[in-house]
Amino acid sequence: MKLHINDANILMDIVKLDLAEAFLALGFELYTTDFVFAEMEPEQQEQLVSDTLIKIGADEDEMTAIFEMMEQHAGLSFEDCSTWYFAQKMDGILVTGDGRLRKKASASGVEVRGMIYIIEQIKVQGLLPVAICIEKLTALKALNDRLPINEIDSRIEAWGNE
Repeated sequence: MKLHINDANILMDIVKLDLAEAFLALGFELYTTDFVFAEMEPEQQEQLVSDTLIKIGADEDEMTAIFEMMEQHAGLSFEDCSTWYFAQKMDGILVTGDGRLRKKASASGVEVRGMIYIIEQIKVQGLLPVAICIEKLTALKALNDRLPINEIDSRIEAWGNE
């Protein structure tokens, strides 16, 4: 399974939540674009540098296609469109916390996931104990108040009963 990471928001949250090691250990092919990676602070990049997270560059034709996508979808950045473009091209999953990108990519047929999914997969794959995953979900709520809090709370409750 492939994961494509958006616009640095997911990667930045992974670093803020101290989940880089577990994230990089997920049993997925992990990708981002070099444009997205360049948006991050050097200290954040350091925590995610790995052979596991592959940075994709775009050739001239791909750059043109990404710019065209950006022109057709007002409000999306070049970096947003680069992840959407490669998610489509590689038949991958786009992982994003950006609501506008999520809606547009999903409407185009791309499977879209978010940060809750990443933490859930870390738990499912046994990369961190359930109690730590609950702590990370709780911290995520404090980090981003635009997330579906009811989904987070239902997972916290269910995982607390495991």
